[in-house]
Parts: sequence; C-alpha cells; structure tokens
Amino acid sequence: MTLPESLPARLYLLAYDTEKNRVTAQSRLGLVLWAAALADLYLAGRVTDENGKARVTGDRRPTGDPLLDEVLQQLADHRPRSWQGWIARGQPAVRTVSAQLEAGLCIRVEHRRILPDRVELRDRPAVQRYADELRAELRRPASRTEPRTAAVLALAARGEISTLISRSERREHRQRLDELAVHTGPIADALRKAWRDRQAQMASG
Repeated sequence: MTLPESLPARLYLLAYDTEKNRVTAQSRLGLVLWAAALADLYLAGRVTDENGKARVTGDRRPTGDPLLDEVLQQLADHRPRSWQGWIARGQPAVRTVSAQLEAGLCIRVEHRRILPDRVELRDRPAVQRYADELRAELRRPASRTEPRTAAVLALAARGEISTLISRSERREHRQRLDELAVHTGPIADALRKAWRDRQAQMASG
C-alpha cells in the first residue's frame, strides 16, 4: 500500500490500533483531522494566519483532496474565525477521510446500520513501519525533521493519538514536540485548546 499524501489521511491511519483492530480516539479524531487539514493547507501556503485567525490566501484552486477542498471552501465562504474555532467544527471530517481511504483501498469498511462501522487496515505492516519511522524522528534534531513529518508528530501529540505517541512519550519528548509544533504555526496549540474545551464539555454534560 502506498500511504496517502494528505496529513488528515495519514493521521487517521495512525489512529488505528492494530492490536484491537479499531480506530481509536473517536472523541477527538474529528478535531485532529480538521487541524491536520488546516496544517496541510498552511504548509502549502494556501492558508495563512492573520491576527490569530485563519485566512485563505489568493490561491483558491481545488487541491484534489476531499477534506482539504472542503476546509478551503469553508474558509473562503465564511467570515474569518480563530484556528481553534475552525478546529472545533471537526467531527464531519472523520466520515470524509474514511470514505477517501476506503476508495483508495487503504481500509475496508463494514457499514453497519446501528453499530459503528467496522474498519480494517488493508496493509498493517505499511502503517506500522510509518509509525516506527515517525517515532524515530523524536530522537533526531528538530532541524533535520521535514515540516510535514513534524506536523504529523505535533498534531498526534496535541490530539493525544496514543497509538503513535503514548502519554509517557509525550512527557519524555515534550520539548522536542514543542519544537516540532512550530512548523504548524498556531495550529497544533489551537488543537490542544479545542480538545481541552471538548473534554470540559464532556465532563459537564
């Protein structure tokens, strides 16, 4: 299997628990995928930060990726809002990315009427190798890490995707992860705030 190029698709695959055969982090995966889409567009120069708000640059051509195009269109059609505000919209992203990966033959999906869909990786070794490569990056100097790789690691950490970076690893590599998060501009930290807000809402409701 050739890994998909988009950051949201890669983070979806990395959230898959190969031992339990299921996608994890369901309560926050939508937030992570929206943040990843924003980071993808930010790194490509399609979206920029203006006084703490996400703005589309002059290039509004479709990217060819369903979630990136959806996010780009949303940003273009609505008034500017904070990065955290956009990320908080995140839940529909899961279905979009899942359908993309199913069409790309990266996953099999058993669509069930009542229970949640059952998802199966088509090529577990490829995803496991990618995860191992990413974890190895945590022990390299930040200056040697490619920006998109840095973004995946930073967003996985801020979104608590423990299948890639466990809680103890987040503590151990805190400084390194902060350095990698710089590549995402304000997005990784906005994801952390959006997830904390979601946790507070879940606790109170």
